[in-house]
Parts: sequence; C-alpha cells; structure tokens
Amino acid sequence: MKITRLETFCDRFVGFVRVTAEDGVQGWGQMSPYNADISAVVMHRQVAPWSLGRKADDIEGLVAAIPEREHKFPGSYLFRALAGLDTALWDLRGRRAGKSVCELIGGSPRRLRAYASSMKRDITPDAEAKRMQRLRETRGFDAFKFRVGAECGHDVDEWPGRTEAIVPKMRKALGDEVELLVDANSGFSPQRAIEVGRQLEDNGVAHFEEPCLYWELEQTKEVREALAIDVAGGEQDCMIPT
Repeated sequence: MKITRLETFCDRFVGFVRVTAEDGVQGWGQMSPYNADISAVVMHRQVAPWSLGRKADDIEGLVAAIPEREHKFPGSYLFRALAGLDTALWDLRGRRAGKSVCELIGGSPRRLRAYASSMKRDITPDAEAKRMQRLRETRGFDAFKFRVGAECGHDVDEWPGRTEAIVPKMRKALGDEVELLVDANSGFSPQRAIEVGRQLEDNGVAHFEEPCLYWELEQTKEVREALAIDVAGGEQDCMIPT
C-alpha cells in the first residue's frame, strides 16, 4: 500500500505526524522535540515529497533514501522530521498486523522503567534535590537524571563548584536505594570529564552522558576507557557516517 497523506500537528515544543495509506490505515509518530514547528516545515518541504506515493511498508528504504535525496541538507532538522515519518510508519505497520511495534521487532510488551530528568542547570543543588524528592514521593520514580557542567562549557561550570556540590547532595538527599544518572551536555575536556567521573563513581552514579564535545568521538572513547561507570553518547548524532 502506498502513502497517500502526511499531516503534522505541533507546537513549538512537540510535534506529531499522522501518515495515511491508500487503504485508509493510519499510523502516528513523533518528531524529535524542541522547535518542533520548524521540524514540521522540514517534514512537508523535504521529507513528504520523497514519501508520498512510496510503499508504506518500505520503512528501511525510505529512511535510507531520504537523507541521500536531501544530501545538501545534512543535520539535525532533517532527521528530527524523518523520525516522525519513521515512527508513524512503524505504528501503521503494527496496526495493520494487529501487533505492537515491540512485538514487530521481536520483543514483548511489558512495564518500562522510567527516570525523572531535571532538564535544568540554573538551579541550586538544594532546590534540585527537593524537586527530585517531590517526584519520588508523588510519582514513584526510583531513578533520577540531573545536569553537571555547562552545555559545551569547555570545563567552565554553570557556576563555580556546582558540579562538585550537586553530585553528593543528590545522593544524600535521595538515598542509596535510587539510581542516579548525570548529563554533561558536552561540558568537559577528557581530563576534566575523568575527574568528574571519579566523583560520580565515588557517589554510586550509574550513567555519565555526553561528557565531552559530542562531535569529538575520540574524547568520549578516552573517558569511557578510563571509567568503570557507563558512559553514554550519540544523542546528537545526525550525520550519515555516525
């Protein structure tokens, strides 16, 4: 069945895609968040023309072909929009098969553990700890992610001493029974990231996300090899080679 219609529904923060096949079956997907209204324009201008009239079940082919068709426009916005098409087509495939997407890729539906994520740096360690305590008490979270360093900070913290203060504060406030994760958003050089990583290890933090400039893959590799805790990356990768 061919794709006959692509629609977007969004505000500035979040955007959804509805795809309709010629037999009337529909699927819903989500574009990556943040400036989703811009991603919607990219969807209609640079994704839809290569999708309409194509087979709805050729997900892999479309996801591979569209970045090549738009090879002059590599980067985040194209892939943010493409995510909406990709997820909508998987939803459509699942609806047609009467299965969840989880089942389509070989899994089985089950409860999914979620963590509470801060998304803030302009907050004191005390205030952050209280926010997370409220989430634990009201929502039942047992894992929490908070921010260290500064976005692309080149070893300059959001303010002096914040990283060193917030890590032990969060562990003390939330207790040993919860899991802690941190996100540096490309904040550190490898040397500084390893220093921070040692503090994270000492406080039982389980996950160190994007410690170094994300486009310098060797920096993340260096940190990963130096630490025992999990080091994560890849969130920003939007180039074909990566």
